[in-house]
Amino acid sequence: MERIYLKPTCREVLHKDTGKEGHLDLFAYDYESDEAKRKLGNLYLVGNVHPALASKSGVQMPAEGEKTSENDVAYVTNLVASLAKREYYADPDLAPKEAFSLALKKVNDVVGEFFTNKDIKINIGIFAIAGEQINISKLGKFKIILSREDKNIDILNNIDLFTKERVQEKEFSHVVSGKVAAGDKIFAYYPGRLMTVREKYFKEYLLKLTGDQLLEKINSIKHERPDFSCAALYIGLAKSKGPTVAVKHKVVPTPVPEPEILPEQQEQEAETPKVKLTLKKQPAITEEKTELSEVDMPRIIRSEFSLGKKQNPVQLVFNKIRPFMPRLKNRVVLFVTLLGVIVASALIVKSLFILSPSERQAITAVEAAQESLKLARTKISQNDILGARRLLGDSLSSLAAAPVSSDKTEQTKAELLEVLDGIDQANEVTPALVESLPNSVLQRLSLYQTEAQKLQSNEYNIIGPVAFDIYENNLYVLTADNLFKVSDINKTGKKETASWLKSGTLPPGSRYIAVDGKIYVLSRSGILAVYYRGEKTGEYNTSLLSGDISVFATTKDSKNLYLINKDLNRVYTFSKENGSLVKTIKIGSNEPMIEAYLDPALAGKSGVDADETIYFSTSDGRFWKIQ
Repeated sequence: MERIYLKPTCREVLHKDTGKEGHLDLFAYDYESDEAKRKLGNLYLVGNVHPALASKSGVQMPAEGEKTSENDVAYVTNLVASLAKREYYADPDLAPKEAFSLALKKVNDVVGEFFTNKDIKINIGIFAIAGEQINISKLGKFKIILSREDKNIDILNNIDLFTKERVQEKEFSHVVSGKVAAGDKIFAYYPGRLMTVREKYFKEYLLKLTGDQLLEKINSIKHERPDFSCAALYIGLAKSKGPTVAVKHKVVPTPVPEPEILPEQQEQEAETPKVKLTLKKQPAITEEKTELSEVDMPRIIRSEFSLGKKQNPVQLVFNKIRPFMPRLKNRVVLFVTLLGVIVASALIVKSLFILSPSERQAITAVEAAQESLKLARTKISQNDILGARRLLGDSLSSLAAAPVSSDKTEQTKAELLEVLDGIDQANEVTPALVESLPNSVLQRLSLYQTEAQKLQSNEYNIIGPVAFDIYENNLYVLTADNLFKVSDINKTGKKETASWLKSGTLPPGSRYIAVDGKIYVLSRSGILAVYYRGEKTGEYNTSLLSGDISVFATTKDSKNLYLINKDLNRVYTFSKENGSLVKTIKIGSNEPMIEAYLDPALAGKSGVDADETIYFSTSDGRFWKIQ
């Protein structure tokens, strides 16, 4: 008997570059031949892992002497793929979505140390196709396009056809599910820099071309641009026929022929009389009762026997309450009731008085945050704005790191943010979803990543770079105690590095740099120093905490500087002339901000706040903008 089912046909394309995009890898698993696991379908993974880079976008430089080898980053994708395969197909009796969710939880538990390692950045997309059902989850950047009826559908951002469900508060935290059908074409890939630039053309190819033709187009790009990198899977879905179950052939035992009896043996057997054996019935054995006289068995007097035993207090109490106890048939009900009361009491006592280490840590964090909140209000009354911001920021970070969240934790967070909003005079802005970053941002981001790699490899012979910026094809690098300039970085040939700072010093703890002809240096404690032609021309206290993962940026014709705090989802705009706070934007998004970019293309254009278009990405892999 045959069955008709939906069969995916996968084609892989993997082009690795010289290292700009990090390690790329693909995995595809198929258990079509295994009857027990066949209903779980096919499992796919697209992975990218690379060392973190320092750039204007807020990415940190690794500490001096720390390196991440190719083998280390390749091990991450191999480990995730093998774990996902093993756990997904571990129990064939589970439904595909349930098996997929359990596999993600196991991956989160086992490789969590890689996710928290700041020296590597992980982008992985995992999805499974079982019959007409598709389940998808991702960490970082990953895209999957569905081509159906001459239309392209971005599965991860389509809420009409696909549902998104949170399965765990960890890295692979969401599962996007939906239906696929015969004739669908799926293109899943890591959206690297050059892939993102050509995304529009890939979508057109997906609609018009077959899988082989699409792969030929991608391979032709590799011939034209040797630095082109790509990790993508093309999957075509079509109906197929196959047996429902494997046919088991019945094994028939081979008959054993009876031995042939010779005529002489037949005559001998006929002459031999047959003896019939019978068993005689044995007489029943009767037991005789032995009667004992009163002399042989003395009579025990109850009172005398009890006096010879030591009294048990528990037994005495039990004897006294025995008349009031229920009958035997009701004792089971009483026992079960008492056991339930004891268990419930134990649970109540545990919840009220016995706390786990994580719960105790969370309560301690809440208590410390409440004390900091009181102290912050006192500092505000004393006009110590910087001190108040420091207390509020530290408290919010400690609550975010607490292993357990509760209503008390969320209430304390709300109170801290309310006081911070009052200091910042923040205005909440709802971001707008965009399909991808504009070309101006992508080009600038590519340039910054290239220069970050050169600084990391010490190509410019600058020891301990902290941050850098690019202005008119010149590279300006901030170290702990100096400023350096590398001229004409767009030209070939060896570059000369020169110390740019002629006089004056840098603020203690200098962390960020922005250039527009002048150089602006911002310290961790909010001190803004301005330099022009190697001389310090001003220093101001902004009362802002820059933190370690913020973005500091400006444009040539802008009057303002922008500090984008990714921890707080806020954009601080302050004046270049005197460092005063102009306004604060609070981004209304539940997803944490991962990267942020100031669009240089709008700089100098007419219109109010034309240079304030800021793009950012969130942990779910989507891009947004605010103005």
